[in-house]
Amino acid sequence: MPLFDLFTARGEVPGFLLSARPDMGAALAEIGACPPSRIRADLLAVFAGEPAAQWVRELAGGCPRARAALLAALNAAYRTLVEARWREIESAVQSDLAQRGHVLLRMGLAEVLSTLPGAVRHREQILEVDSPVERLLTVEGGLRFAPSLLMTHPVVLPAAPGDVPTVVYPAAPAPVRSSKTSQDVLSVVLGASRAEVLRAAVQPRGTTELAQYAGVSLSSASEHATALRNAGLIMTARAGRKVRHTATALGMSLVAACDPGQIRPAAASGSVELLSTLPDPARRVSAGRVR
Repeated sequence: MPLFDLFTARGEVPGFLLSARPDMGAALAEIGACPPSRIRADLLAVFAGEPAAQWVRELAGGCPRARAALLAALNAAYRTLVEARWREIESAVQSDLAQRGHVLLRMGLAEVLSTLPGAVRHREQILEVDSPVERLLTVEGGLRFAPSLLMTHPVVLPAAPGDVPTVVYPAAPAPVRSSKTSQDVLSVVLGASRAEVLRAAVQPRGTTELAQYAGVSLSSASEHATALRNAGLIMTARAGRKVRHTATALGMSLVAACDPGQIRPAAASGSVELLSTLPDPARRVSAGRVR
């Protein structure tokens, strides 16, 4: 089944295929449960006045075999295009999040928006996104920005009930490191001991535990924890006389970008689409070709 039959000449795809679910299994389940009336309406809206392949017409007509074949084709494409390149995709996405997270912490939301690809522009209370689909959304609870290594242009995913709209934008590919080198990139960036302390803080630990994990003295662990906290890479919570150090989202992203495949931040649930929701960056999202 040629999945590209679902793309129009403008690069538009039916809305029922645009899912913000955190993993492929959930996305396939959502498509599988989509009402036939929604599938038909979305296909008619996309292919209005344009010819469609025979199997696409059968899908619009509610043919169960066509839907089953679509789900099988989507799953096969995922296994070939995404799963086989997961480490590369994860590394690129975590690198993108680490860079933009640093900008957000140091310079604020407006500067983060200015670092997005040129097809995403922010002026006053409107976020403009060049997209094949003309759409105007009113944003109340915020926006989610999701980097993707597979997209060539931004796409706006409307919000599901109780959620917020998602702007998926192309992530810059992470630098490819040769598998033949044993260079510890995180140690080059932070220094060997400080890198180990940050790695230790991927899980909440006390200062003594940081020292044991990193193989340094208690005073050195405390010194490194202070430096990492001042840099926004870890946070420290105190309960009585005990403290717990935990890597921040930025710290997690830095470890993941330098050590691809070593960790998966809990918030990501294995998904490259999920990132922190930025509250109220704009009141409206204008998705479409900006005139």
